[in-house]
Amino acid sequence: MSISVFFVASQFGTRRLGPSLAVHRPMNCETPRVSVGRVLVRHLAFATGLAILLSIPTVVSAAARLHARTVIVVLIDGLSGSMVEAVPTPSLDRLAAEGAWTDEFVPTWPSISGATWVSLSTGCWPENHGVVTDKFLDPKRGLMDHDVDADWLTGCELLHQVAERQGVRAAVLGWWGQYSQTRGALASYVSRNHEAERARPRDINQYATGPERVDEILPYLGMPEGTRPRLILAHFRGPDIDAHFDGADAETTRAAVRRADAALGTLLEAISMLPDEDRIALLVLSDHGHVPVHSYVSVRRILSRHGIPALDVTTGSTAFLYFENLSEVDRAHDVLSRYEEFDVLRTSDLPEYARLGNGERVGELIVSAHPGYFTADADLIPWWLQPVLWWGPDVVEVPFLGRGIISNHGYPPHTPGVQGVFYAWGDGIEAAGRLGPVRMIDVHPTVTELLGLQSGRPVDGVALTNVMSASSEETGLPLR
Repeated sequence: MSISVFFVASQFGTRRLGPSLAVHRPMNCETPRVSVGRVLVRHLAFATGLAILLSIPTVVSAAARLHARTVIVVLIDGLSGSMVEAVPTPSLDRLAAEGAWTDEFVPTWPSISGATWVSLSTGCWPENHGVVTDKFLDPKRGLMDHDVDADWLTGCELLHQVAERQGVRAAVLGWWGQYSQTRGALASYVSRNHEAERARPRDINQYATGPERVDEILPYLGMPEGTRPRLILAHFRGPDIDAHFDGADAETTRAAVRRADAALGTLLEAISMLPDEDRIALLVLSDHGHVPVHSYVSVRRILSRHGIPALDVTTGSTAFLYFENLSEVDRAHDVLSRYEEFDVLRTSDLPEYARLGNGERVGELIVSAHPGYFTADADLIPWWLQPVLWWGPDVVEVPFLGRGIISNHGYPPHTPGVQGVFYAWGDGIEAAGRLGPVRMIDVHPTVTELLGLQSGRPVDGVALTNVMSASSEETGLPLR
């Protein structure tokens, strides 16, 4: 049994860590389960581990020093810089003090969860990876509705695909694309709740909270060399839902931030107890921030009022409009351009920040709500409010009858408040302090460089050399 298993088990015997973790699991299996005797072995493991550690020579050989680095990437859903500032966050504060960080983590557009996850994981713009938003039409596959199936990719490679292709095991926990409907699991290890996450991908409550996810991560840190994943990608439920319905500064949202930070503290403590703690890099980031809203724009009602024959596929703060008769596009653009609550964009003439391409998934026109206004999936509106979609006003103040979203995202990446956060800490990371803006597409090449791997094929981002120390290339693996 490896030293790391004994050592971590001795400290986390009650956190699902034990000697049974030394058994390798084949691809497409769930998180390793622990033997029922883990508590009984705790003291024995501690004594054995301590004896072994004390016998290790104080001078570490060059070969041992260059053994492979492990990279952990944690994505906290909906966390913004203002949320971090609002409550004590000792774990994030430590990462900032000892590493590099920014509260200007620039999302792709629309700044909505699924699309941004894919962009940061592939290092590609949506025009290249194909997941242009969380809900769109594909002429061959039909409606994509918040799905997390990797088969929706039309190009580029997810981080775990790149790692596995180059012989590096990955654990993918609640992360977009951990599974493919046609190919099965795309990593050596996937989350134990992956079936529920895939069955109801739009229901954030199907995903683990920070403490639950860390409890799932810890066993992997105790696995022996050869079976232990060197790339761990983990999603935290985070404060997103609380922010949507209670506000970014609500107590429920602040409590969610505190829980996420406490979970990170548990993870940092576990890392500090590993024999190879100095060979672990940790990236903590979010997919978007939040912007206060006061009014709902009923795109379907507007289309009906003006007799615009378009199918609207709406989510977040954007609506993609698909036309069977392209001769109707110009009139629709003229009519919709009269509204001051949103912009109407032609797919053939998108602004530079969009990077959606002009493929068939995008639609001919895009309604993009201004900050303060939002749109939403029509099928998420309660049945007793559905008549508003057809006979109500074009714009409705929220909350309506005590219900409704009061904070949202999806806006262009330069919109104040919509940026996320980014922290980099540990092996290979420079103590660079506060950074300027960091693009989400630059995460992928940064992680692959930390792992000593080639980036995906293709990749639009570039490695964040300003956060990586000179030793970051000393991974013990040749660049492929």
